[in-house]
Amino acid sequence: MEIRRLREQDFDANIALAEYAFLYQLTEQQKEERRSRFANEEIWGVFEDNELCAKLALLPLEVYIHGRKVRMGGIAGVSTWPEKRRQGMVSKLLRRALEEMRASGQLLSYLHPFSIPFYRKYGWELFTDNKNYLIPVEKLPTRRGVPGRVIREVRDIEVLAAIYDRAIPAYNGPLVRTSSWWEQRVMNGTPYTAVYYNEAGEAEGYVLYAIENRVWITEEMIWVNETARLGLWDFIVNHDSKLKEVQLKMPSDDPLSLLLPDPKVKQELEPYFMARIVDAAEFMKVYPFTALGVSTSFNLRIEDRDAPWNEGIWNWTIAPDGKAKLEPAQDADPDNAEAPTISVSIGILTAMLLGYHHPSTLWRCGLLKTSESAAQQLDTLIPARTPYLPDYF
Repeated sequence: MEIRRLREQDFDANIALAEYAFLYQLTEQQKEERRSRFANEEIWGVFEDNELCAKLALLPLEVYIHGRKVRMGGIAGVSTWPEKRRQGMVSKLLRRALEEMRASGQLLSYLHPFSIPFYRKYGWELFTDNKNYLIPVEKLPTRRGVPGRVIREVRDIEVLAAIYDRAIPAYNGPLVRTSSWWEQRVMNGTPYTAVYYNEAGEAEGYVLYAIENRVWITEEMIWVNETARLGLWDFIVNHDSKLKEVQLKMPSDDPLSLLLPDPKVKQELEPYFMARIVDAAEFMKVYPFTALGVSTSFNLRIEDRDAPWNEGIWNWTIAPDGKAKLEPAQDADPDNAEAPTISVSIGILTAMLLGYHHPSTLWRCGLLKTSESAAQQLDTLIPARTPYLPDYF
């Protein structure tokens, strides 16, 4: 068994496996388009006798963590031929991917799971939910008639990206989008766009959407202030004569229920993406803990079978300015009140630091093994910010 990065001569085998695993068929034109990008893509495979048996794509990306840009390795396209399944090939691929991400300075990794329990075994954990609405047209918000105007079919990526880049760092975990990501991932296949401009002509909000069978499908809605949000809603409501309902996907803390005249509409909290810390010591260096003006110390025991450089006991110190560091420790005294012991898996540590659940909640569930007072300390030290990822890969 050999694990290596795919080469130009592996392109046809890569496409054949992807088509079989994900049940689609590419046209010859689509294959040629993918072939033109293949040399620049990082796809890793497991080979037996020079035959591709399993593969995954590793995407070099960046995300916002508390407003700071952090390098992230996205995992996508994980697939295996059915006769090669249950032989540990994907396990070996994931571990190799973690090694490659660490070597490249990618401190986090994301993936969209086909099975949450499967990826939990390897240290990935849920870190963001979507709040999905299905709103009958008769329960749409009342038009507010805000100043400014909405212009349809604005496809200038610079305009849309400027809005996104202003608004999205308010959340934890969204992508730092490049121009190529906008072109190939966001705008490719988007049926309609609309942009809200304020009275001074400044773009402050946009919505990407489709309309199918009298259903408005919101693919993405981003705004930088409340006026822009209301302006976009006025635009949506102006379609009421041709709609029967509106589908909406929003962050988990979205307050729309408080803003609808009648909030008795279908609402669903959908677990979405998973994340895991790749290199705990390096991630702690860039994570901005709350500056409390005093130094805080813990003994941190991390469980991480698949990234052994994280596994073990660490001296975890958070300085008065919020800067943290992890240093290897030989042992820990669980009765030391000045440096209480915290035991946690790498997945739960990730979910906690990305803001998916408060430490005290994880402690009550038994997922964070420590004292109640230590969990409350962490509540204070970890800044509050809602995780949100409007993208998919």
